Amino acid sequence: MAIQVNDTVDTEALIKVAAKKVFLQKGLAGTRLQEIADEAGIGRTALHYYFRSKEKLFQEVWKEVFSNSSQRILSLRNSNLSIVEKMQEFASCYFDKALETPENDLFLLNEFNQNPEVMVEIFSTVGLDGCRYFLITDIEKAIEKGELKGDAQQIFITLVSICIFPFAAMAMLKTMMHLSEEAYMKMMAERKAYVLQFLETTYKG
Repeated sequence: MAIQVNDTVDTEALIKVAAKKVFLQKGLAGTRLQEIADEAGIGRTALHYYFRSKEKLFQEVWKEVFSNSSQRILSLRNSNLSIVEKMQEFASCYFDKALETPENDLFLLNEFNQNPEVMVEIFSTVGLDGCRYFLITDIEKAIEKGELKGDAQQIFITLVSICIFPFAAMAMLKTMMHLSEEAYMKMMAERKAYVLQFLETTYKG
């Protein structure tokens, strides 16, 4: 029977949802296409009809995941916000996304360690590779103008670290602090305001 357009769209979406779940659990290297097919409830042949390789499917799944965030972050490039406001907006965007999908952060760290070329290509496709450069450039300019004090790269690392670490290290921190997942995520929602205030008081002249 011929595959209809709606069937194609629905099946592709189903595959991507299944693939994201399996990739999050096992990573790119540890995932087999058969596992994705089983999770999606389709045959291996049907999976190959839509996606010829595991790597291609991996890239498609994570391009979609990061696309929305990248547009919000990259809109800062041409904004008239101060450098501290840009840093706050970056952190705000990060926390909003991480609170929705906290499991992504540990996955990202693992995949960058194991498959850096693949992740760099994905980030490049959605434009997130430029985020580091324009933020560091803006930080450098602010330092030159006397609006910030310190080393641009160190400031950038601090910014990224205070966003990523609480989610990437969630399992460890929950255990150390004797918190349930619900209590921990409530604290993370509150931490967003704390981080924004930290950036304000630490870096604003």
